[in-house]
Amino acid sequence: MSEPNNPFAGLLGVSDVKTANSVEYTESATQLQGSSNKSQGDEENVIINNIVESVFHFTINPNAIDGYISTDRQLVYLEELAEATKPRIYIDLEALEQALFERLLLPDIESYVIPKTNKTFREHVIQKQVFSYLFSSFQNLQTYDHSSSDVVKNALQKMKELIFRNAVTALKQPALFEGQDFSSQLVELLQHVDPQSQTFFLDVVNAFVADGDKETQQQLRDTMIPVLQRIHTDVNKSHIINLPIYILPSIHLFASNTNLAPVLMEVCEPKIETNGRLYQDSIIGALLSLSVLPKTPTSLHEFFDNPLDQAATSLIETSIWNASSHLVNNMHKIFLTLLKGGPHMRNRLLSWIGKCLKTNVARGKLWNVQANELNPTTLSCVSDGFMLNLGAVLLQLCQPFCTTPEDPKCLKIDPTYGAVLPEESLAKSVHLDCLHSETCLLPAREGDDGQPIKRSTADTYNFVTECFFMTQKCIDLGVRVCAEKLYRYGQELGRAQRAMADVAASAHHLLEPMRQRVQRLMSKFVSLRCALLENDMLTNLNRLQATTCTWLVQVAVRPDAPQPQSTYAPVALVPLNMPVTTPPPDTLRCIPEFVLENIVVLITMARRTVGAITEEADIAGLLRPALSLVLTFMGDSSRTYNPHLRARLAECLEAMLPNHPDDQQPLTSLASFSREQLFKEHPHRLQLVPCLLDVFVGIEMTGQSVQFEQKFNYRRPMYLVMDFLWGLEEHREAFTRLAREAEANMEAVHPPIFLRFVNLLMNDAIFLLDEALGNMAQIRTMQTAQESGAWTNLPAQEREQNLGNLSHIGMLARFDNILGRDTIRTLVRLTAHAPYVFCHPTLVERIASMLNYFLLHLVGPNKKNFKVKDMKEYEFDPASTVLDICRMYVELGNNERFCAAVSDDGRSYSPQLFTLAEAVLVRIGGGSLIGSLQDVASRVSQLAEQRQRDEEILANAPDEFLDPIMSTIMLDPVILPSSRTTVDRTTIARHLLSDQSDPFNRSPLSMDQVKSNTELKEKIQAWIAEKKQKIAQNQTSND
Repeated sequence: MSEPNNPFAGLLGVSDVKTANSVEYTESATQLQGSSNKSQGDEENVIINNIVESVFHFTINPNAIDGYISTDRQLVYLEELAEATKPRIYIDLEALEQALFERLLLPDIESYVIPKTNKTFREHVIQKQVFSYLFSSFQNLQTYDHSSSDVVKNALQKMKELIFRNAVTALKQPALFEGQDFSSQLVELLQHVDPQSQTFFLDVVNAFVADGDKETQQQLRDTMIPVLQRIHTDVNKSHIINLPIYILPSIHLFASNTNLAPVLMEVCEPKIETNGRLYQDSIIGALLSLSVLPKTPTSLHEFFDNPLDQAATSLIETSIWNASSHLVNNMHKIFLTLLKGGPHMRNRLLSWIGKCLKTNVARGKLWNVQANELNPTTLSCVSDGFMLNLGAVLLQLCQPFCTTPEDPKCLKIDPTYGAVLPEESLAKSVHLDCLHSETCLLPAREGDDGQPIKRSTADTYNFVTECFFMTQKCIDLGVRVCAEKLYRYGQELGRAQRAMADVAASAHHLLEPMRQRVQRLMSKFVSLRCALLENDMLTNLNRLQATTCTWLVQVAVRPDAPQPQSTYAPVALVPLNMPVTTPPPDTLRCIPEFVLENIVVLITMARRTVGAITEEADIAGLLRPALSLVLTFMGDSSRTYNPHLRARLAECLEAMLPNHPDDQQPLTSLASFSREQLFKEHPHRLQLVPCLLDVFVGIEMTGQSVQFEQKFNYRRPMYLVMDFLWGLEEHREAFTRLAREAEANMEAVHPPIFLRFVNLLMNDAIFLLDEALGNMAQIRTMQTAQESGAWTNLPAQEREQNLGNLSHIGMLARFDNILGRDTIRTLVRLTAHAPYVFCHPTLVERIASMLNYFLLHLVGPNKKNFKVKDMKEYEFDPASTVLDICRMYVELGNNERFCAAVSDDGRSYSPQLFTLAEAVLVRIGGGSLIGSLQDVASRVSQLAEQRQRDEEILANAPDEFLDPIMSTIMLDPVILPSSRTTVDRTTIARHLLSDQSDPFNRSPLSMDQVKSNTELKEKIQAWIAEKKQKIAQNQTSND
């Protein structure tokens, strides 16, 4: 702005006043001040006129430009007003109203500009857009704000009023202003992104609603909805990085104004509340959809075109994380502003969030997570990016009550929130009314009629409770779903890369399509990983889940409170003593399972995703409360009914270990050390081993159909945890205590946990090694056919199918080999540490026949059937397995019962078995075992000869003496109460370790229910004695 040589500078009370459109005057101050014939009123009119000309750039004086040195001074000459007010040449406040209105309606402004010699016009002088002109005038006016003159102050106030009055007139009567699009002009105003434009915008709104009647509110709504629609359009044209800078401040402006906030919420509330996808089609939804992930299932991934370029990928990730953090911080500010905008706005926003989550619950279903991107759910629900961003915003809202893992404010969370029925939601201030149908940690109690009993709930629920459960549900639908997709993408990518490597060696024409598929999968994987690993979101998530661990444990260890209560929140911390002996409270029947599973998802995702784990997460204190949580729920089916969820807690435990071989990226030394100390110093660490064995056995004892692959996926992390715990003396002693307890209670009504654990280990080992050997034999057959050229002449489709089969069987073999190896190594440790358990009559025959069977396959004449190319690729290490099996023979070989069981195994044992094993041991570096194994072989051979003689004696035994399952003579027959079948006591005891039911009719059964068949036992003993006596007599007579 140029500096005006104002003749009334003293009267104005300002110095060095600068405006964008002021000019220098030729008259000196002394000339004007010395005009004694001017009245005070005239002087004021001159002042006001000068301000008007500087601010509004119009005049009624045709000679207003004359006498000015500045050549760029331009004014709009208002001819009609000048004619009507002759001979006046100054615009006073009274005339200003008409002057401004006339200026706004001028059709051809350029023709009214003086001096007429101008060919280039200044923008403000000829501005046709009403709001651009009024805002520019408003800006010019503000340069006089420091004036101390009452005349000027009064004039400025009147001018501001006129500016806003005309703005309101334009909005309320747009028909007066032809060709003007006011919604576009208001958006342009917001695009200035400066405090002046926002102040002007809000002042216009305040002036608009000054009347305060309902009609005015409706007019404001009709005016502002098109503005929001234009902003929405701009959002839809953008992605996460190029979002126009004005948008977030503009939405915050709407949220912060009591008159505009309801309009904002109205345009965000879908007309069909039951369609989850429509929540994304609002302006707030569109902002939440801005992500590295596609907005729709049919959209392409916009980033990471070349995911193999690590440097470029790293730069893009950083840019996206910065943009995401900026977006989420601003969205949090918008949400927080709406929540603080009074009860009505708070209720509307919470209702919007609650309904959005409710109508998008299908996102969390298993079939959606495992389906392709394009399925009915993805078409009817919001995008992954939307739910992740909404979760990040809600996580920020949670931070005030989870500053530390034991933040006392978290104890205000009422666990019964999830039990509130929809019809009670309004009265109890519940906005997420879909949790009542969720599966909870414990099922609802049932009445005599078998119907669920209504669960107790609080009178009303506070914001902390609502925010907590909404956030957890959002994590369930967002972070959990994306973490599982990321894991699935990783598996698909690994399979695709292996398949491409297989194809590269033979079918070159298939290589390029497979390479493109790998690149597409990699782009998806990197994009999803980027979305999940934004640092601020992860940090906030760690804090919330650390607090959630504390809260869940506090709820779980409290006894039931007297009913009814106004609130069921824990309120205060109580000490944790383990094992927990108090009955489980009914509040656990109200907490959805996803609250617990979300914790597992975070800890496991952090461990198996490169870059997801940070030392800050450990230091922030998540792992210590998480271990307390695991110990409280994992081994206690009375507090967590779902055995699969308890198995997931074991997976969580594995993710909390220090460095181990499966890590994609090792932890830092500090992080690994702190985790090791966790298992050495946690106050309840000695509960780890019994809890782990309990959940290991629990997977088998669910009474539900559990697929083998799923069961072993659960047990795989348990082996890793056991492996780690075995290396710590106090945890190894815990195994010993349980083994001694098992030895002392072998015939107990309820088998000891260690005995059941060992039995299941053997079940697993038999299944896995058998499957692994079968798969390796198939791979060898297929590789032989491929190398011989048999596939060369096959049709392309069949050849491709064979390659796919080879890859699939290889994947299964790898899976079985890894788990089989882990199972066998666990057995090796236990047989060395507690051989007496394995040599008990209940187990000894199974361990002996298992060892014989696999030793024969691995060292016998058929061992070549399993020799394939690239054995390491399939994790097949037969030498290691042979060593482990021989170690078990040596550890158990001092026990006569074991040696007898080895010799009794007619299927796999022969005198040559150990000779074959010795020859293999020499080749694989197991020479140190040979001497001990020969001793075992000698003992077994002697017993085999004795057993042979006994078998000859007991040949042709009556069928009623034979066990119906094992077909061997019963030494202690017992009657099963339900089926009335007689079996040997050892046989049924072994069966009940795996399955506590009658094997003949599946009725529930325990050892205390079986009854000795004394009569039959006496008959068998008499028959055996008679047979032995006859043999002895025959030998005597022969002598």
